[in-house]
Amino acid sequence: MTPDYLAGLRTLAERMMAYYSIPGCAMAVLDGGDVHFLDFGTRDIETGAPFDRDTVSGIGSCTKSMTAAAALRLEEQGFLDLDAPIASYVPGFALWDEHASALCTLRDLLCHRTGVAGHDGAWPDNSISRVEYLRRLKYLEPNASFRTVAQYSNVMYAAAGGVLEAVTGQKWETLMEEELFRPLGMTHTHCLMGDAEKEDNLAAPHWWQEGLHRIPLWNIDQAGPCGSVMSTARDMARWLAFHIRGGLGPDGEALLTPAHFLDMHTPQILMDYPHVRGGRSLGYGLGWRVMEYHGHIVQQHTGKIEGYSAFQFYLPGLGKGAVYLQNLHAPDNPFIFAVQGYLLDAFTGRPEDDWYAVYTERRTHAPEDMYHHLEHDCMPESVISGTRPSRRPEAYCGLYENPGYGLFRVRADGGRLFLDEREVTGLGLTHVHYDTFRVEGVKEDTDLYTLPLTFVAGPDGAVAGFTFPLEPKVSPVFFRKIPQ
Repeated sequence: MTPDYLAGLRTLAERMMAYYSIPGCAMAVLDGGDVHFLDFGTRDIETGAPFDRDTVSGIGSCTKSMTAAAALRLEEQGFLDLDAPIASYVPGFALWDEHASALCTLRDLLCHRTGVAGHDGAWPDNSISRVEYLRRLKYLEPNASFRTVAQYSNVMYAAAGGVLEAVTGQKWETLMEEELFRPLGMTHTHCLMGDAEKEDNLAAPHWWQEGLHRIPLWNIDQAGPCGSVMSTARDMARWLAFHIRGGLGPDGEALLTPAHFLDMHTPQILMDYPHVRGGRSLGYGLGWRVMEYHGHIVQQHTGKIEGYSAFQFYLPGLGKGAVYLQNLHAPDNPFIFAVQGYLLDAFTGRPEDDWYAVYTERRTHAPEDMYHHLEHDCMPESVISGTRPSRRPEAYCGLYENPGYGLFRVRADGGRLFLDEREVTGLGLTHVHYDTFRVEGVKEDTDLYTLPLTFVAGPDGAVAGFTFPLEPKVSPVFFRKIPQ
């Protein structure tokens, strides 16, 4: 890549970052045997410390490509078979229905074809282990038939990590270190939040709410296999180079056989997903999204986790690709795809397009509503006025359990009810009608929902539980009140 192209890339990135108020970013551009690093902005708006190629930042769902690679490594070592039913080697493994339970393989988990939609409110639960989490899968209602459609699922990648732990007796984070990070020389890449926090050069997460704000770190260790990895642009360049080399480590040793490497990058099921203008979705592999761009195959994956976003892509056979990490989690796609479009055109010799204009609509700054597309109001349109709760606040208080979602708590403070969604605490309940309440800020992955919570009485007239539509594609989830 010529100095002029790199200068143009820097100019585009700086303009896009200013438009979306992205605090910091680091990029690695791989071109043949060369790696070009570009550093931008700050890793923390409160300190002003620079964001550079060695800044540790969240890569979100780019983690999935690593979990899939570790699974393939373990298959080569004889620990598991991607195409054997999981129930045949993990006792007690089950999904909602018997048919899926008997047939479901690790491949099904890794390419999102179990029939189970998001259920992102079911994770993380850091009070249980990843192996214990497997027992919850049978209580998550599917919304599609098994192996009929791709539905992106963080839940199933978290479960895949539990399967790896069950067959090896080792923690997922240990497997990642031994199978991937250490062989590739990724010395500042971490699976657990506590390990990342020990780094001096750690990016702070940010979001926009009528201005840029630093936000707390979000610990998703239990669901780590779907998105907890924290890394640097320098380490991620090593990760991407491993794929550009076709599965070879830095010393030329094959970390994956050619057959397994090809399997990982072959579309397993049709899946459409957001992509750069001019691209065409070809499907989902094992932790990789496969796209066609003007006749060229592109392997890629986005990543987004609380306050962070990332993107990795490469063109097989051309020896070219890029990875970049940012410390703002939404909106991320416009920046990601503007930069990717510029690089794809440079890599493939296409005429340069005005990618800034494509993804900014030529305004001076992104409008406020663009920062809130992950916020969803699912309240009923009609409300029955003149009603009141059937009980005093204290009657609703207590622990509630759903076997797929774990423990939620309802408590009263100052005469008002609050919901604790596991570690997300203090969600206020506002009365709507009868025993239905409005709950704002319900966290599901990086999305925030406003949902109706309805208490239900048992035959004795006491509160027996509540229904909560945590997954909109299936029936409301019922939480049973645990007797005190």
